[in-house]
Amino acid sequence: MTLIIALVFTVIAAWIIYLIKRSSANNNDRYLTLFQSSPVALIELDEKWNIIGWNANAQATFGWEASEAIGQHIIEFLVPMKDHPHVHNALLHAMQEGKSDSKNFNLTKGKKEIFCEWHNSRIDHDHPGILCTAHDITELTTHVSTLTHQACHDPLTGVTNRAVMDDRLHHAIDRAQRSKSKIALYFIDLNDFKLINDRYGHEAGDKILIGIASALRMCLRNSDTISRFGGDEFVIIVEDIESDDHIQSVRTAIEFAISEPITIDSETSLTAKASIGLALYPDDATDSDSLIKAADRAMYVRKKAIPKKPRPKSTSKKKTPVSLELPLYPDTPTQ
Repeated sequence: MTLIIALVFTVIAAWIIYLIKRSSANNNDRYLTLFQSSPVALIELDEKWNIIGWNANAQATFGWEASEAIGQHIIEFLVPMKDHPHVHNALLHAMQEGKSDSKNFNLTKGKKEIFCEWHNSRIDHDHPGILCTAHDITELTTHVSTLTHQACHDPLTGVTNRAVMDDRLHHAIDRAQRSKSKIALYFIDLNDFKLINDRYGHEAGDKILIGIASALRMCLRNSDTISRFGGDEFVIIVEDIESDDHIQSVRTAIEFAISEPITIDSETSLTAKASIGLALYPDDATDSDSLIKAADRAMYVRKKAIPKKPRPKSTSKKKTPVSLELPLYPDTPTQ
């Protein structure tokens, strides 16, 4: 789609420039007609990048009438400060090399930020200038970003999905090999999660998963990867492990985040516990699959050590908040 739009822009700009170069009274009239009736936004600049031409579609795209736009410097008029250098370089390249393309944010008359694709062509007429074509691709860009996010993230919890986790773990191991550093992989399995679904329904189970994922994101670094591995399983990848204290501090943060009470409804709040297995690269494994399996085995060792507790009696008729404490394994050495 973007390629087709670019081709349309290029053809329109080339034809208008051709008419300018063969300027005559008749051709000039044809140029003005094509300029104003163009299905895309066309903006003509002088050699100082001041606007001297502004067609109807430019008004439709950016909101300003021609009388408001003509005479304005295009960068100061349409471009937010953060994109000034980028647009300056694009216009300079068009003046020097004949043409340039760019994608950047722009400002409308209503002070809204939109994202546009620009194609700029130098005009060699009585005075040099630039003919710019602009297309608002905000909706297309947002749609693509949404699809990309959906392809990379778990739809329920918003954390990365298993495919992205696998890819990041491969890259993390490559980096760790080069830097001779360590990676910690935490494999998390919620205890008695089926009990929540059976007693309170799957909607309550979903709320637990969403709440835990949110709490984990808040307690870890942006560089750490949090992934939903399975139904009630999460995997966390932490790179650049510095010491045993670092390993334990991350573990403590994970346990604290998981143990935060989660409100199910006005009468019920649940506090989850989990079994957490740990595997280190390169101590326990040197490839991604083996590292995940090592952490998974360590998690099951911890889960088997949990003392069996009788199921709590139903509290659904109580008017006071309910806290279901899912059992946490006893404190034992990591792995």
